[in-house]
Amino acid sequence: MTDTPNDADRSNGSDTAASFALERAYDRTDVAELLRELTAAAESGRPVTVSDDGQTVSITIPDRVVAGLEATSDPTTDHPVADLALELEWDDPDGSSVRVTDRDDGDTTDAEPTNGTERTSRFEVYEDVAGEWRWRLVHWNGNIIADSGEGYASRFNAERAARGVMRNAPTATIQRRD
Repeated sequence: MTDTPNDADRSNGSDTAASFALERAYDRTDVAELLRELTAAAESGRPVTVSDDGQTVSITIPDRVVAGLEATSDPTTDHPVADLALELEWDDPDGSSVRVTDRDDGDTTDAEPTNGTERTSRFEVYEDVAGEWRWRLVHWNGNIIADSGEGYASRFNAERAARGVMRNAPTATIQRRD
């Protein structure tokens, strides 16, 4: 769901740029585990591997990095949201510190063990023919199982609405209305 417009300008040591984006809802304990994995990888110099439906990324964090941390909160909207962004940046002259592989490539040497959980749904944010931004929840089999039902003026607002569904759906219940 995130745009990385500058990725096309970066080289990963080959003729194509490497890009991987993952956004999903986590419990606080899951976030802590992800941060522990990143911390252990950074301290040891070993690669950390993260996978989504179709891609795996292996990242080796070098000895020197530029770190940025941004925290924002907007309590003035209908649905107040807080945001924390961590960005790490480093020189990668040989393009070897980030390795993105597609599962279809058959290269799974860095992939996490498969346990049947690769089949996950995804949110897609897109611009419709009227120039409005919308989100849709797509099942792993390609079926659309939910959508925004309305258009948004900006991609940011559509992504924010999708994140709201991600946050709230784990606590949703089924109610029969006869």
